Amino acid sequence: MLPPNLSVRYQKFQQALEQLQQTAAQEKADSVKLRDSFGQVQQIFQSQIANLSGDGLDSATLPSVQSYLTEIDKELRLLGIDVMFLQAARRSETAQARLTKISDRLHTLIAYCQALLQVQ
Repeated sequence: MLPPNLSVRYQKFQQALEQLQQTAAQEKADSVKLRDSFGQVQQIFQSQIANLSGDGLDSATLPSVQSYLTEIDKELRLLGIDVMFLQAARRSETAQARLTKISDRLHTLIAYCQALLQVQ
């Protein structure tokens, strides 16, 4: 089970992801607002999660947590690229396809956070 201090950090990160998901789901999603919200999510990950060591985790839990964090880092980088491409999109069809991809990535990231919070 995760120590309480780690659980709080992952919950905060998950809440930021859910807020970003709400921003992306708006009918007229603003790419600048989306980029700013993504920046906040990225900062939370970098400052509160990515630099965590395995302190407080038992040896059976540590590999699972590290695996999830690696996947979260990868998905965040890809999400950043999708957000940049959304800003560059000129056609509404292209923008909609990017928004769908962003939504899919956010769903994956939230699922990873939920899995992390349930690690035993």
